[in-house]
Amino acid sequence: MFKHKHNMAIKTITVTEDAYESIKRLKNTDESFSQFFLRISREKMTVKDLAGAIKLSDNEYAALKKHTKELRKKASTDMKERLKKCMF
Repeated sequence: MFKHKHNMAIKTITVTEDAYESIKRLKNTDESFSQFFLRISREKMTVKDLAGAIKLSDNEYAALKKHTKELRKKASTDMKERLKKCMF
């Protein structure tokens, strides 16, 4: 019979009361803070996850949306050009 012993390192982090309450609201009621941090660090973040993280005016939002669309179009065009070069 083999027994595997796992030594768990424990780290203490300092957060403000506001930060603690924010984190506490985000975690599931049945998970520990360690489980919560592991879960969120493994999840792939999307733009929706960041919604509300930055306060933008309507004009700033429209400009950002337009800029993002232009970047995507340019990236697509650049990729098409690279593929053409690869195909001789």
